[in-house]
Amino acid sequence: MKKSLFLFAVLLLGVLAITSCDSNDDDAPVVTPVVVSHGAFVACAGNMASHISGSLSYYDYKASSVTNNAFLQANGRQLGGTVNDGLAYGGKIYLVATDENSIEVVDKTLHSIHHISTTALLGNADGKSPRHLAADGGRIYFTTYGGYVGAIDTTSFALQDKFKVGSYPEGVTIANGRIFVANSDYGNGNGSISEINMASQQVIDHKISDIVNPQKVYVVRGNIYVLDWGSYGTTPPYAQTGAGLKRIVVENGRDVAKTVVENATLVAQAENRFYTVNAPYGASAVSYNLYDAAFGSKVTLPYHVDSPAAIAVDPTNGHVFLSSYVLNGGYADYNANGYLQEYDVQGTALQRYTVGVGPTAIFFNTAR
Repeated sequence: MKKSLFLFAVLLLGVLAITSCDSNDDDAPVVTPVVVSHGAFVACAGNMASHISGSLSYYDYKASSVTNNAFLQANGRQLGGTVNDGLAYGGKIYLVATDENSIEVVDKTLHSIHHISTTALLGNADGKSPRHLAADGGRIYFTTYGGYVGAIDTTSFALQDKFKVGSYPEGVTIANGRIFVANSDYGNGNGSISEINMASQQVIDHKISDIVNPQKVYVVRGNIYVLDWGSYGTTPPYAQTGAGLKRIVVENGRDVAKTVVENATLVAQAENRFYTVNAPYGASAVSYNLYDAAFGSKVTLPYHVDSPAAIAVDPTNGHVFLSSYVLNGGYADYNANGYLQEYDVQGTALQRYTVGVGPTAIFFNTAR
């Protein structure tokens, strides 16, 4: 493909200090509650370089329609810069705005019930640039580029725990009484995986052979898998190498990474299965795979979108969703609205809907 979001994402992080703004911020939009039932959310990062605020799109399955700028409609204000992740948990929805150093908590009408400042909770340095979320035991866990994982209570929203992890943490997951964190090192090549024992509060940072720029970590059947973005060339064409979904194994008494899906750059996990988008920067084509961790098998999937931005699987019906940028002159347009493409369990393309700018995360409301 000619252009990918991945190098753009790396470059865009250099402008995180820019304060978000929008030409319509001074307008007084009508506040309209958005009633959320069963459906899919798309967290849209926006584009800070172009002063486009992040937003939230909501796809209502029953109505078969999408509401764009759903948070703005429900609250009369923007979410702010780089809406990077979202999570539905315990009757509430949590939205991360990286550039605002905040996590917005909303109810099922998307009305804001609490605004969490991560810098107020953790301190200006430690709480800066929150990135990703996980939930367990009545707590929401979040990573920050300050190098920390914070835990907040879902009722009081008070800080419960704070853990120092590795450099520039991204994805976080919880399994078997442990928290696993993918520390990207901002793509500088010294990535690691932090392991937090929730009972003892002990944090261990694992340096693993062939893990360079980890973005997400998964635990399946007792095994640890890592989405690694590898490295980029330092001169044109800046080709991305070493990306893939990797399984951590022990060889000769040390942890090493074995690639199970080469060139994977986006991953969605559903039980034992991994759905991958294989689109390293500089690649001539994009491919899609299903990797079954139970059998170690891999098959090609018949998906296609213009410039993939995120992938997710609805746990209730098995439908796969891909978000994408639109193309402009053969290149991804980072200033235009993207779209959401739905596939059924047989891989048949279903609906396609317009969503917001920068559709970088998909998550689900599973309430009926």
